[in-house]
Amino acid sequence: MNKPSSTYLISVRPTWADAFFLSQNPKTIELRKGNFGTSLKPGDNIAIYATMPVAELLGIVRVLKREILPIDRLWQASQHGRLAKVSRQQFEAYYCNQESGIGVWVQSAQLLPKPIALCRLRQFWGHRWQPPQQLQQLSDDRLAALNIAR
Repeated sequence: MNKPSSTYLISVRPTWADAFFLSQNPKTIELRKGNFGTSLKPGDNIAIYATMPVAELLGIVRVLKREILPIDRLWQASQHGRLAKVSRQQFEAYYCNQESGIGVWVQSAQLLPKPIALCRLRQFWGHRWQPPQQLQQLSDDRLAALNIAR
């Protein structure tokens, strides 16, 4: 029996967070290191939080797949950075001294009607809540508080 899809939250720098929601040629792969997203599976949703200075939850994307690949293969799989909206220099700097990297392919980006600011997230989820460094699964209660459909 398949596990129902889950919704997770990630923090992304504003330039790359916005790129998921471009009307033409949006970002369709999130590049990460380490063991990022081991629990992610196709069909899961990822809420995209843009870090400072924006500090807003922007929208949601759906996971197609997650793969660990050698760095050269990841560069090729990202269509030489085009799908991730990164230059070769940015890619190499990020993966410096890494043998492999993680690609999370996404689709169906949905921008929220209105971004949700960090101060509002803290009103919903507690004043001490912090955006995740890696990945945070969102409970049904947290999603309901935001009125975000899965």
